[in-house]
Amino acid sequence: MFQAADAARLAGLTPHQLREWCGTGRRGILQPDVPPAGPGRHALYAWQTLLALRVLHVLHTQFGAELSTWATAIKKLRGLLSKTPFPSLRSVIAVFPCCSEAVLLDDIKRVPMEGCIVIPLASHLVALATDLPLSREEQLQLLPPMVVSR
Repeated sequence: MFQAADAARLAGLTPHQLREWCGTGRRGILQPDVPPAGPGRHALYAWQTLLALRVLHVLHTQFGAELSTWATAIKKLRGLLSKTPFPSLRSVIAVFPCCSEAVLLDDIKRVPMEGCIVIPLASHLVALATDLPLSREEQLQLLPPMVVSR
């Protein structure tokens, strides 16, 4: 889970956009995974929410999508992401046949030909995985240190 400052950076949003897109106001599309609970208790965001926000950002900036129009599709995408492990999304694409539907597909050949918006998730997953704010001390070692000699 990530606090707002890290969540905004990882989602590719400004702090203002994060508050607006994940708030209770007129543009609130998604809710934080853990809502704030009083002073000093910050809202927390899961990687699935951040990935959905990254996709919404692409829809908004590259396709000029109106946020409120795509709220249903982004909520459906968030629900689909909650059922899928992070590593298995590497070759998956998000397909939006309309502004109220979202589908995850692992084969581009299965995309309907009628017209839809297709957003590959790979670059977003790489951004989330490589930009996590972990220092070397916070990472767990895979193997215990061993003395190597000749």
